[in-house]
Amino acid sequence: MTLIRILVVDDSVRMRKAICDVLRTVDACEIVGQTWNGLEAVELARALRPDLIVLDVHMPIMGGIDTLRRVKSELPQTNVVMVSSDLLPEVSDSASRLGAVACLEKGEALSNGLLAVVAGMSSGPLARPDRLCGATP
Repeated sequence: MTLIRILVVDDSVRMRKAICDVLRTVDACEIVGQTWNGLEAVELARALRPDLIVLDVHMPIMGGIDTLRRVKSELPQTNVVMVSSDLLPEVSDSASRLGAVACLEKGEALSNGLLAVVAGMSSGPLARPDRLCGATP
């Protein structure tokens, strides 16, 4: 079984733990790193080469959209899921244009959304990044 290597990026320790707890319920997932800001996320992505980054939109030092832009320009094969407690349509649209595979709101639906992305990755490459990111299907 091929493991999906995951980097979790959120400025809230509690949220990082919650995301990791959800992903650890899937045997195919391996959490390879965690951080609290976008600048460190880019550095860790370069070093760790994760298959998936779960990335908060609002963070100190470098926000999620700027981080997504840099990660996708340097590591275009990396899947990125954007998460936010207040996911605005314009943020979701920007994330979709930049290549995020999903944009998920923090809350009750976050777990199911993350599990759906991981299940999709286990089946093969995610061919339609706009499918879960607010763009019209």
